[in-house]
Amino acid sequence: MDNKSINLYDIFIRYSYADIMELLQNSKTKEEQDFYANLSNMILQREQMKVIGK
Repeated sequence: MDNKSINLYDIFIRYSYADIMELLQNSKTKEEQDFYANLSNMILQREQMKVIGK
């Protein structure tokens, strides 16, 4: 895998909170649920920082 061609951050920032929550609801395993729960927390933190900064 060529890390230069895949930038996970760019992929991640394209997802909305609603997108991640839908993926969380459709998760098949506990590990997958944990992964999407962590991503949703990161999105909430990102939005919180935007609000605090304003």
